[in-house]
Amino acid sequence: LKNIYICKNNAFYRCFFMNKDNNGVVTPMVSVVMIAYNMEKYISTAIKGVVTQKTDFPVELIVMDDNSTDSTPQIIERWQREYPAIIVNVRNPHNLGLQRNYLEGFARCRGKYMAICDADDYWFYKKKLLRQVRYMESHPECSITFHRMVNYYEASGEKSLSNGGQRADTTLADLCRSNYITNSSVLYRREQVDLKKLPDWIKSDRSPDYAMHVLYGRTGNIHYFRRPMGVYRKSAGSSWSLTKEAERLKMSLAVRQRLMETIKDNEEAVRGMKISSANILHRMMALTEDEEERKLVVDMAKEMGIILPEEKASSGEKGGGKSLLTSIRRVVSRLIPLPEP
Repeated sequence: LKNIYICKNNAFYRCFFMNKDNNGVVTPMVSVVMIAYNMEKYISTAIKGVVTQKTDFPVELIVMDDNSTDSTPQIIERWQREYPAIIVNVRNPHNLGLQRNYLEGFARCRGKYMAICDADDYWFYKKKLLRQVRYMESHPECSITFHRMVNYYEASGEKSLSNGGQRADTTLADLCRSNYITNSSVLYRREQVDLKKLPDWIKSDRSPDYAMHVLYGRTGNIHYFRRPMGVYRKSAGSSWSLTKEAERLKMSLAVRQRLMETIKDNEEAVRGMKISSANILHRMMALTEDEEERKLVVDMAKEMGIILPEEKASSGEKGGGKSLLTSIRRVVSRLIPLPEP
């Protein structure tokens, strides 16, 4: 009975006969967190990509609706009626905001592993979870797996692949040098971080994904799958895209300042975090000509023990051939259809 598959509700039968605790309650192998606010345009695709995963273990999808004002709640309810054994529908009585909504979803997870699928992204590879779980089950030293994504620039219709040249196996120190993990591709070994006792400052972080990657990266290795398994939608209307670059940089720097205290016992990781912080500070310097603002950036660098690199003059003549090739790729990518969930 363990591997019975029956029509569209196969997950119900798998869950019913598998992984029950002493009280007869099914324990999922994977908990998937999906946060949503006014996502009526996208959320059906995101949910479909999760509930149609082909696995030999039970999966739960925790959909955290942050008091949406459009038809998102009704769409979630329709999917829950169709997949009651998988979908946990949580509607917040008032709007919590992105970060607190994430944390509420994390705290509800019961699975050995935890995945994230944002409501405007989706998975199209049916064995994504199966592949990631099988790897982590056979590699107990691994705390995080992630995979390549199709980047979809909705406004232009252009597409690209993430993580070009990414190494298969990396460590916390590598992650501290740069954030190369797309949120909707990640699978964590959930219990290695106490999700009910996360640092208070995460509640104020506009984009808590990098902090979560680092917290889990402290507990083991990181493995990358080169195969694309999902679509990361880059929408011009998202709250992160609408935030000015200077403000985004300040938020990214603040997260790294806080994380440096968390990883202070790992010298290599701290060095990596200082490198990424220096790159952010250098970019902040390049964005402004105001002397007072530039002095503030220098002061922040000194406080973090960072020496800013000299600003290099750029030559408009270099890289012309590469720019032309990139432009051609962008045009061609518009003609390639997006994979379906």
